[in-house]
Amino acid sequence: MIHLIIKLCARKRSLITRGGEGDNFGKIDARCNGRRQSPIRLETKTAVRRTVPQPLILEGYAENATQVVVTNDGQTARYTFQYANNRTVIARGGPLQGSYRFDSLEFHWGSDSSRGSEHVMDNRSYPMSIQLTFYNQNTFEEAENQTYGLAVLGLFFVVVDRDPNYRWIDALFQVQDAPSSYTLPDPTAFNIAQLIGSRRLPYFSYQGSLTTPPCYETVTWILQKRTLNISENQLNAFRSLKQTNGQPLVNNYRNPQPLNGRQVDLYRCTY
Repeated sequence: MIHLIIKLCARKRSLITRGGEGDNFGKIDARCNGRRQSPIRLETKTAVRRTVPQPLILEGYAENATQVVVTNDGQTARYTFQYANNRTVIARGGPLQGSYRFDSLEFHWGSDSSRGSEHVMDNRSYPMSIQLTFYNQNTFEEAENQTYGLAVLGLFFVVVDRDPNYRWIDALFQVQDAPSSYTLPDPTAFNIAQLIGSRRLPYFSYQGSLTTPPCYETVTWILQKRTLNISENQLNAFRSLKQTNGQPLVNNYRNPQPLNGRQVDLYRCTY
């Protein structure tokens, strides 16, 4: 799921406090009071076991980018990628209807390692999650309010003792204040395939929404059960970022929303 040209700060977002005891998104935009909102609680025991006719494919995601830019917009750390010859990473297969172009990836983290991920999996909150966003129209803006217009691949991080080799984290120290952006001197420092690997199964999937206003209910969510590693030292690099008001940028997650009868699928088959 990853291989497109991403324009930095292409989308404006409302600056909203997230996490904690709830969210006030419905007061900001009534669409955030819908019945298909995200994130949710994912439960292995209650999810519907499913198989798919073809595997989930991320075409071109193993290539090195020619440019990688990190942006602190006051709400998250977002990385955007540009590839040679205007090629784009394509997500297809699995639960997706058609092909989706990669837009960007972003992170959500807590003020401590007891929380941070937007989704909760089997009653566990993780210290950080990554979300890779894709769209199926000519532009993200055209797709975001279209039925099945967006797809998001999410993974959870767990804390380990040693620093994994994430050279792209050092760039966070160049975007401490918001808003600010920084181009990585060596774009090969962030290869998406090296971070998320090639294994996708097992994963949850359901129909939900964007997790910030306008909370369009147009997202096919895919959330892997396999976790990624990160150290406390590296998490502190994220926690060192600031919001636009100068306050620490932490707990930038939305609380779980009601399922409201939606089906959550769990894909476990092998191909």
